[in-house]
Amino acid sequence: MTPAVVVTFLICAAFFVSWLWRPRQAVEPGVWILLIAYALLGAWALWFELYSTPFQEPSGFMFWKPTVMYWTLAIILIVAPLLGWGYPVKAIFGTYFVFPNQGWRWMNFGLAALWAVLGGVNLLVAFNTSEGNWVGHKFSTMILLVFLILFRMNFVWFPTMVSVAIKLYRRVIAFFP
Repeated sequence: MTPAVVVTFLICAAFFVSWLWRPRQAVEPGVWILLIAYALLGAWALWFELYSTPFQEPSGFMFWKPTVMYWTLAIILIVAPLLGWGYPVKAIFGTYFVFPNQGWRWMNFGLAALWAVLGGVNLLVAFNTSEGNWVGHKFSTMILLVFLILFRMNFVWFPTMVSVAIKLYRRVIAFFP
């Protein structure tokens, strides 16, 4: 087994455990499409990792990978509400925020526009500057993704982990009189 396969297995196992511990809420179809897109983009990257020349992915793939990811996410965020599948941005920012549907629609549209622009800017930088400048641009846009993950962790995952820890603590205390 290659390290990429092992890491993928461990990440899938972590997601499976988190799925079992999740709050039982109905999941909108738009969120399912978003999760499937993430899985397919990850499988696409792993396929190139496993079947290309060792430690060397095709140069075109290197430049196009972020753009394909950004544009896929933008398309999902735009199409899901049009098809009545809800607003996938709720899954990204969490359900702790209470907005009317118009607010979620604008947040969904704004994030879709951001992903679309980032995909275009990625191609513009990739094919008009040096590879070093493109790498710097790619890492600077990753800061945006880190911000979204930290935002989600702060408002959704952390309170959920605290409530799970409190429930487990109460069960342990009840078990030992």
